[in-house]
Order: sequence, then C-alpha cells, then structure tokens
Amino acid sequence: MNNEQIASKANLIKAKEELKLLDVGLDILDKKRKALMNAHESKIKDRDALNKKVNQTMNEVSHSFNKAMTSIGQAKLENLAGLIPIDNSIETKNTKFMQTNMAEVTFSPKKLSLSYSFYQTNSLFDEALIAFNKLKADIFKLAELDSTINNLEIEIRKSNKKVNSLEKIQIPQKSELIKSISQSIEEKEREEFSKTKIVKRNKEKKSS
Repeated sequence: MNNEQIASKANLIKAKEELKLLDVGLDILDKKRKALMNAHESKIKDRDALNKKVNQTMNEVSHSFNKAMTSIGQAKLENLAGLIPIDNSIETKNTKFMQTNMAEVTFSPKKLSLSYSFYQTNSLFDEALIAFNKLKADIFKLAELDSTINNLEIEIRKSNKKVNSLEKIQIPQKSELIKSISQSIEEKEREEFSKTKIVKRNKEKKSS
C-alpha cells in the first residue's frame, strides 16, 4: 500500500473499524483468560486438598500392608496380590470448557470381591485391601484433576500469548497507522486550504 492509498479517508475509516475489532477481540480473550485462570485456581485447590487426603490414606494403608507383610511374609503377600481381580470398568472421556479439554474419569464402583480365603491372611491385610479399594475413587479423581490442570495451563499460556500480541503489537500498530493517516489527511487539508486562499487572493487582485 503506497502513501497515496494510506492517506485516504476510506483507509482511515477501514483502520478505525479494524481497531474496533481488535479491541473487541482483546476484551473477549481477556475474559476467556480470566475464566481459565479462575478455573485453574479452583482445580488446584481441589487437587491439593484431595492430594493431602490421598497421601494420608495411602500412608495408613501402606502401614497396614507393612504390618501384614511382617506377619504373613513377603512371598505370600505377593502371591495374594496376584489374586486381586483387575478393575476394567475405568473409562475416560473429554469435555470442553472455554475450548479446553477437560478429562473426566468414570468407573463403576464395585464391592471388593475377595478371591482368596480369609485363613490365608490376617485382619490387617484384609482391612488395608478394603480401605485401598475405597480409595480408588479419590485416586481416579486426582488423575482427572491433574490432567485438567495441565490442559488449563496450556490454554492459559496460549491466551496470554494472544492477549500480549494484541496489547503490545497489533493494537499499537493499528493506532499508530490511524494517527499517521489522520496526520497526512490533516496536512493535505491544510495544503488545500492554503492553495484555495492563494487562488482567491489572486482573483481578488485581478478583479481590483
């Protein structure tokens, strides 16, 4: 685009309209970023609280298993571990929030079906296994939260990049273009006004 095209009222109007669109885009992106950051903060609080609960319960379960291993032996405990049925009811699916993938883990809670005889173990082992089975829901939820937090962080970084581009590059450049066109148009109008005055003055001299 050459100077003659830039310094035109049509291009000034066009540039102002483009600036309005950029401002609207910035407002939308900023609101999206804030919503993502709020969701991120909320998920982190949920994750931290749940993580504390899971760690505490895991320590208790681990302590019970260690006691059980001391009483029945490591080899027997490993054999029993192989008899615990695998849970195949776990499923994952993605939902969307502000164009961000939100992981969702679903499973069918089942009462623990023990596939060994109680005489093979002791109460510590059985209690620890039952407690661990109840803990599964929290572990799955923790994985879900970690995945969601990671996706939110990725989307927040993308939003920050777009907002910074608009705030620091695109909008200032468009504003500077509008200023430049306006100044060029004003200068042309002053020149035209001066020429008109000179022509008028010359006509008056001739007529006199």
